[in-house]
This record gives sequence, C-alpha cells and structure tokens, in this order.
Amino acid sequence: MTAPTPGPLKQPRERSFMSANMILPIHDVLSRFISTDHRDRLFRDAGLKFLPSPQEPVRERQVAQVHQTVRREFPDDWPHIMKAAGEMAGRVVLDYRMEPAARDLLRRLPWSLATWMLVRTTTQNAWTFTGSGDFRVVKTSTLEIGNNPVTRSEVSKDPVCVFQQTVLETVFSQAIDTRLSFVETACCAAGSKACRFELAMP
Repeated sequence: MTAPTPGPLKQPRERSFMSANMILPIHDVLSRFISTDHRDRLFRDAGLKFLPSPQEPVRERQVAQVHQTVRREFPDDWPHIMKAAGEMAGRVVLDYRMEPAARDLLRRLPWSLATWMLVRTTTQNAWTFTGSGDFRVVKTSTLEIGNNPVTRSEVSKDPVCVFQQTVLETVFSQAIDTRLSFVETACCAAGSKACRFELAMP
C-alpha cells in the first residue's frame, strides 16, 4: 500500500464518499489469501481499475462493493481478512492522521477523559468511515452508524462490520490504553436500525 502523507485528507464535496483507507488495506491483505489476478478482478468489478491515492476520497458504493464481495466470496476467511485490514487501517490513522503531541496527551490523561476527547475527534472525521451514514454518539462508550453504507442491501444473522469495529478498537486501544476494546452489539445487516459499537474496559 502506498504510504499516506501526514495531514488532513481531501474533503469530499458530497456525503457519499469515504476514505481510501476503507479499501487500500483490504487490497494489501487479500494478497495473503488469493492470487493478485483474483484480487485485481474483485477491485475492477467494484469500478476500481486503478487504486486511489491514500489522500483521495472514494465513492461509498465502491467501498461497499469491495466489503460485501469479500464477505460473499470468502465465507470462512472474511472475518480474518477484515480484522487484519482493519488493524492496518487503524495504524494508518494513528501514524498519519494523529499528531504525536495529541497521542502523548491522550496517554497522560485518565482513560475516561482521553476517550471523551478521542470520541470528539472521531466525530469530526466520521465521514472517513461512515460516508453518508448517520454517525451518532449515544454516549462516550457507545457509537452508532445508522444506514451504514457497507451493509446496505446485506442480510446476516450476525453483525458483519468487523473492519469498522477493528479500526475503532485499534485507534482507541493504541492511542489511550491497550485494554480498551470495541464490540459490535447491533448491525444494520442483522436488522437493526444502526450498527452499534460498544467500548469496554476490563
């Protein structure tokens, strides 16, 4: 994956775009599971003949098609693929989107206050992983994405947003306290009105 550059992303003109960080790590991780020809065909089918730069926003329908195709074509491996890709995406956020001084500050604060501050930052940049979905902070430990673009038209008996869950967990645990974890407790694909992510500290 081409390394991003530090600093703000290019802001899209409309809500139906997401960060390239939603797909570039998946492209990298898929190389461990399938041939490059198969991987490239999967991305071409989503309208991505050429990969975007890390700073360019991507149409959410293309992001959704990549996510949903991975889940459909790899019924046994998709959780592992999405978890590995989500961890990689989370590291990109930490290394290129957060100032070192901000990370140092978060680590010095009590975890509850640091979490509140990071939730505020997450809200300001929610378009990167929610697109036209409705991001909502129910409370500091509970985040929701209503009308989640990556689950539209998808039906599952269990939550499927492993990628988004893992990105959140990686960012919060590495920026604040490694004991923090996120669990998706409700999902649009499973019939809920919103995908809900619960933050927990043992």
